[in-house]
Amino acid sequence: MSIRKTFTILAVCTLSTLTIFPHPVIAQSKDSTFFQQGYNRKFVVGTYILSTFLNGKFVGRRVITLTQDGSFFTIDSNQGGTKGVPAAAQSFPNNRFTDGQGVWKFNKSGEITATALNFNFPAPESTASVTAARADYRFRFNRTTQTVEGTFEIRTFDLTKNPLDKNVPVGKGEPFTFSFTGQRVTVSD
Repeated sequence: MSIRKTFTILAVCTLSTLTIFPHPVIAQSKDSTFFQQGYNRKFVVGTYILSTFLNGKFVGRRVITLTQDGSFFTIDSNQGGTKGVPAAAQSFPNNRFTDGQGVWKFNKSGEITATALNFNFPAPESTASVTAARADYRFRFNRTTQTVEGTFEIRTFDLTKNPLDKNVPVGKGEPFTFSFTGQRVTVSD
């Protein structure tokens, strides 16, 4: 009887532990390109401050955040419009837009790719409509220097269209291609 009671208590404790402290499991082959190249999400997650350039000219600062679960967030120094921003950013009149949100992953060549969506607002005096925008990122992370470098392309879409549909026409002269460099944001002592 004592063995049965001990077994029952052990089973209840084991089940309690598994349900109270669930552990997410991600199946990855040790032979996959991801592990062969030494990439792991935990090394790149975090927040980075970027310097962005259009045609080699500085246009502003952007902050991106990559989360462990694959979420991607962006904010930009030019979100409020072009008043007081560098001349290269002036080519985007009525440049008012929301923060971007999306997802990121590693691709097979070890690059980080991300897609973020946001909404663009015309100036109050404009008759233009609100549009949706998609920014597609490609960049590399340098583990030694804790820096990133890459590009992103921005495309805008009529608000009634799906910005994830590759067959939807984009705005005139698009995509706009930006380059960037950036470093990880850390807590100062």
